[in-house]
Amino acid sequence: MFLTRLVYHSLADFMSGSGSVSDEMGRILSAGLRNNPPEGLTGVLAVDGDRFLQVLEGSRQAVSTTFRRIARDAAHRGLQIVFCGEVDQRCFSDWSVAVLREDSLPAPEAREVDYDHITADGLVERARRIRETGLIARRETLNADRA
Repeated sequence: MFLTRLVYHSLADFMSGSGSVSDEMGRILSAGLRNNPPEGLTGVLAVDGDRFLQVLEGSRQAVSTTFRRIARDAAHRGLQIVFCGEVDQRCFSDWSVAVLREDSLPAPEAREVDYDHITADGLVERARRIRETGLIARRETLNADRA
């Protein structure tokens, strides 16, 4: 299996749904925890204000199928792929969804990010920091043989 990583950001369009932001996040969380682990997908979906940051890692087929489903979801607008390619190892060995808690970022950490100019490494690091400070849900680490 080729281990593939896809990194993207998009505008979170919560107004398209009939529920509140927390209802929409619950829907997205449920779908991710239901769909991604059986496909061997790992990564993180981070919510940074009005923006989604996502890192998906897994087989080329699983990443591609999942991203096509995401692209059709009305909760996302203006999807921008920052990186998609083969990698040697996972950055995230589990699956989680996180929401930024502004008060938990270290003082020198940028609260506003220029998403038009962020690099893939910068986006992965931003998602990692958000996950560390705003974890909502996480699943157990995949077995090493599924890497």
